[in-house]
Amino acid sequence: MSAPTATLDQIVELLDRVAMPAASDVPPQAGDAIDRVRANPPRTTRVESLRDHGVIQKFRSELIDGLIRVDTANQFLRLLGGILERIPAL
Repeated sequence: MSAPTATLDQIVELLDRVAMPAASDVPPQAGDAIDRVRANPPRTTRVESLRDHGVIQKFRSELIDGLIRVDTANQFLRLLGGILERIPAL
C-alpha cells in the first residue's frame, strides 16, 4: 500500500465495515422467533465493497498520479457524503 493511498484505504475499509457488519458482529438472541428466522434460507444483500466502485478507483488512480481533478474530487466527496448520511448517529 503506497503512502498516498494509505489513508484512502483506511477510510474505505472503515466504511465497508460499517455498511457490511460481519455475522459475528450481530449479537445472538434467544427465543422462538430467532429459531424461525434461522430456519429460513440465508439472506442476501446487494451491498458491494466501496473498493470496487468506479469513483473510488478513479480517485485512487489520480491520487497515485498526484493530479486529482476537481470533478473527480467532487464525485468522491458526494459518494462519501451519501454514505455518511446513511450511517446512524452514534
